[in-house]
Amino acid sequence: MVTENIEKIIQAIDTQLIQKNKPYMLLAEANRLLTSTRLIADNKALKKIVESGLIPHAYQTLKSPKQWRIPLSEKGKAEKEKLDKQNKQQAKENQYTIQTQILNQPDLCCPLREYTGIIPEQFRSEPCLICPKYQAKNGCEGMNYENQIFYLDENGNLIY
Repeated sequence: MVTENIEKIIQAIDTQLIQKNKPYMLLAEANRLLTSTRLIADNKALKKIVESGLIPHAYQTLKSPKQWRIPLSEKGKAEKEKLDKQNKQQAKENQYTIQTQILNQPDLCCPLREYTGIIPEQFRSEPCLICPKYQAKNGCEGMNYENQIFYLDENGNLIY
């Protein structure tokens, strides 16, 4: 009987809502999900389930057109909170790693355009670099800077 599958139905909807980061699922969406996973046999079965109150957190909107909405269950909310907390911690750790990597990278400074950037690994052994701000720029105060090469000393001062 379908009522034996209520926990599986709620879990499937919770999983989908968490994955898609949605606050609720409409009855039609839930029908598609549950028929594709074979938790219900047809589209009418889920409507009977929600109308009978077997999914206690499902509700019908008051304004027309009335729609059945199925939000996260209490278990689903707890799972989402746990995942959100883990994701927030992971993002914090990733940000720290990125900032550390950036701080450990050699900088490129162009004194003419006040450009600062990170020198890509493949160019770090080059004696000179082309300033990306000037690479495709023409005609600055009557001077042509296209593909201009700036030679910097070991302290980053412009020497040529």
